[in-house]
Amino acid sequence: MTYLQLVNGVLSRLREDEVASVSNSDVVANLVADFVNDAKRLVEDAHTWNALRTEWSITTASGTHTYSLTGAGRYANVEYILDADGQPLSQQRLQKLRKDRAGSAQGKPMYYAVAGQDASADVQLTLGPTPDAVYSFDVYGFKHQAELAADGDVLLIPSKPVLYYALAMAARERGEVGGQTAAEIFQLAGAYLGDAIAHDASMSDLDNIWEAV
Repeated sequence: MTYLQLVNGVLSRLREDEVASVSNSDVVANLVADFVNDAKRLVEDAHTWNALRTEWSITTASGTHTYSLTGAGRYANVEYILDADGQPLSQQRLQKLRKDRAGSAQGKPMYYAVAGQDASADVQLTLGPTPDAVYSFDVYGFKHQAELAADGDVLLIPSKPVLYYALAMAARERGEVGGQTAAEIFQLAGAYLGDAIAHDASMSDLDNIWEAV
């Protein structure tokens, strides 16, 4: 669904007039538009959605140990990293990598750790040992979709839980919707979310098998 469709979906359930654009002077519509993005973040945090899978490329420089995942934002989730030969890097404690770095050891990186954010609020990774040459790595993971802003922005994750969480937030503001309390709508939204997670997980069920390492 588009941003406009989500906003109008909530408005219609509130028994409010729909709008032609999310950019308008209607106080209720503007509040609903904010609730839609709040609900989107809530649903994105609930599961590693297949629709939010992404990848980044890192090309190292000799002597540089920390690299940003450009465009990742602060909500990125690293799943695994492969080198140019398809070999995975192992996750390590940041403290351990920093301790090893103090010994001035350099070589081909075999480990990684999340090391905060850069000035653009993108997630940073520290590699260990510190690269001694140019190496290429592919980083696979998930990142949140940018906030919906334009009428035609398409929501990537399932729309039903987002719509109903936004409706529940609006109902909490108003008191009730069509005889339903906010608590009841939150419960319904949670059911839609559970169903959506189950369906999404079933599409990549092999990724949800735990193995001893």
